[in-house]
Amino acid sequence: MSTLKKALERAKSERTGRGESPAPAPSAAPPLSPPESGAQPSPAPIYTRTRVIHVPPARLLANRVLAVTDDGHHSDAFKLLRTRVLQQTRLRGWNTLQVSGFGVGEGKSLVAANLAVAMARDTRQTTLLVDLDFRRPTLHRIFGLVGLTAGLEAYFAGSAPLEEIFVSPGIEKLTLLPTLQPMAHSAEIMGSPRMEALIRELKRRYDDRAIVFDTPAVNACPDPIIVSEYVDGLLLVARAGRTRKEAVAQSLDLVPRDKLLGIVMNDLPPGHLGRYGYA
Repeated sequence: MSTLKKALERAKSERTGRGESPAPAPSAAPPLSPPESGAQPSPAPIYTRTRVIHVPPARLLANRVLAVTDDGHHSDAFKLLRTRVLQQTRLRGWNTLQVSGFGVGEGKSLVAANLAVAMARDTRQTTLLVDLDFRRPTLHRIFGLVGLTAGLEAYFAGSAPLEEIFVSPGIEKLTLLPTLQPMAHSAEIMGSPRMEALIRELKRRYDDRAIVFDTPAVNACPDPIIVSEYVDGLLLVARAGRTRKEAVAQSLDLVPRDKLLGIVMNDLPPGHLGRYGYA
């Protein structure tokens, strides 16, 4: 058994010992839960101020946004992840989800992007993806968004209103709040009243909106620890063969355990369900 797997098993045992239920390991992708009685599909939004940039599917696939297609085990892996996340968040009435990692280079932004696309393709809600990695923002590049002039860095600098930053990549029911440039003093921005007010406003604006926040790695800086105070749930991304057990143990001591939905294993070897698993 690998050292990382041992650390994950230990974390599950600790949660079980405190009366918490660990997330079950997948054996096969289950079907989506049927809508609740009386639940209606969320209609596609009609954009009036949000900028729409129709990104060609081929560009998205080249950038590894694999959840845009129904073909292949990679897409199935994200449908499985979406199903498990929504089962837990809907049960608890949660609509804000933070995606972080244990260290740099584990693929947490790609997981956040693909999960948001998969969630937007579910019929029961719209999805907003927010780039809160103010140190290394990448979501605008992952989605191939060109021609943008302002992101959240402009909003926090007071040079652009929030309404001018929303952008749609042409994927139905998915909207992005990108960050285009790294920001100095990011930890102070994360802990500011304006950030807290922003997340509160996004959370309350639409009842049928799921919000995914991409944040830096937990062991890299204090930013994700601060954001975890504002959100409902948290997913951590590990990378097979890269993430060390010491990083897992340290991160689990830093994040609020009651908000931790699970750990996504990225870059699994052949024979597993796609490139992603759920621990």
